[in-house]
Amino acid sequence: MSEEQKVTTKKVTQPVEKYSVQDLIENCEALTGYKKEVAVGALFNSKEDEMSKDDFKKAITNFLKKEVK
Repeated sequence: MSEEQKVTTKKVTQPVEKYSVQDLIENCEALTGYKKEVAVGALFNSKEDEMSKDDFKKAITNFLKKEVK
């Protein structure tokens, strides 16, 4: 008679680091490969003071994919 042991794993999520928007814009070329002007345009109507690198990259990608009217 064998006993089965249940192994539970706990997923540990680390908090996402947020950076000031100004710092992200200053380092835009190193982070995304695009110039600062693209980042400024992408974040023009943004009311956020801080954001994660992933959110910053998504904002730029969405801005560049936006259809011009």
